[in-house]
Amino acid sequence: MMRIQIAVLFVLFSTATTFSQSLSRVTSGIDVGLGYQDKTWVPSAVYHQELSLTNFPYFRVGWGVRAWGYYAGRTNLVPKSSAFSDDTLKYGRLSANGASFLFGANFRLWKFDIGANTDIVGFAFGVKRHGLYDKSKLFEGEGAPYYNSYVPSNPSAFNVLPLVIDKQNGQSEVYIRYWITDRIGLKLAYVHGRITYSTSEKLDNGQRRFSKTYGVPSASISFPLYN
Repeated sequence: MMRIQIAVLFVLFSTATTFSQSLSRVTSGIDVGLGYQDKTWVPSAVYHQELSLTNFPYFRVGWGVRAWGYYAGRTNLVPKSSAFSDDTLKYGRLSANGASFLFGANFRLWKFDIGANTDIVGFAFGVKRHGLYDKSKLFEGEGAPYYNSYVPSNPSAFNVLPLVIDKQNGQSEVYIRYWITDRIGLKLAYVHGRITYSTSEKLDNGQRRFSKTYGVPSASISFPLYN
């Protein structure tokens, strides 16, 4: 997962040295696709808009909106402090949806777009789920009344920079998009995401947010939009 994060950050960081150049052509499009791995389904729809640079027309910076879903079976979520405790919320299944504003960059090489993007800020929502609060009783904390009990929770609603900030909902991806014709393309991507649920009650160490990262390969159909 660390290599995916570094790849996304490298592509996005390169925009800092070229964004000052004059802008020329605006392009936009929609990607509709699905990621899957180990009984985890991650559908998404992305609207993206890019600006190519006059002095470097093959490099483009852009932004967009991502609508996403996350549907999985048995899942364990842990707090940030899990390295120092054995807190776990265990679910029989999870389902969450969200929408995010994203930032990205790509290179155009012939009919290929090679790039990355990451969520900046977004919202998530979903059905309330009850997670089994699994915790050994060797050291009891403020969450003791809930040990080995089911605790209600929901997807954490407001989220910022899930790529670098723990306990957030959202996604990043690295991808290659091939334009089969001027009207349709195929995008293959690797999606690195984080799913986070919040409890209404504070558990040990004041923890309310429990999360996990995931990675899935994804395929999308791409459609350009013309101004």
